[in-house]
Amino acid sequence: MNRELPMSEGYLVVHVTTARGSIPLEGAAVSVRANEDADTTPRADILYATVTNRDGNTERITLSAPPRENSMSPSEVPPFSTYHLEVRREGYGVQSFFALPIFAGITAVQPVDLIPLPEDGTSDPLRPADERFFESSPADL
Repeated sequence: MNRELPMSEGYLVVHVTTARGSIPLEGAAVSVRANEDADTTPRADILYATVTNRDGNTERITLSAPPRENSMSPSEVPPFSTYHLEVRREGYGVQSFFALPIFAGITAVQPVDLIPLPEDGTSDPLRPADERFFESSPADL
């Protein structure tokens, strides 16, 4: 029986910087997609797209998450939803975050430190231009 579970809302703020977190980046494009169930494969449709302000922050993004009550007792269903986050800005490498957990009623702040590309447009063979980060789900929630 496939029953729809009631959903609540969780929140996400993305803080984009460069120079190891010391310079906020305005105008970074941020996109959020849902993950396919427990898989880390992002869905094709973008749920939310925005750009960062002069402080390097997005506005607070509202996302669906299971109700808090789901975390009160052991269950096969995790008490959070997972999302795929991608951050781009011209002149910088792309960063992607997979399985980013969002809990109901909680504002998650995701720091992103973009790395400038060389001026000649080539990538550094020792440091990939595009980086991918996989968030790990807490094992026993």
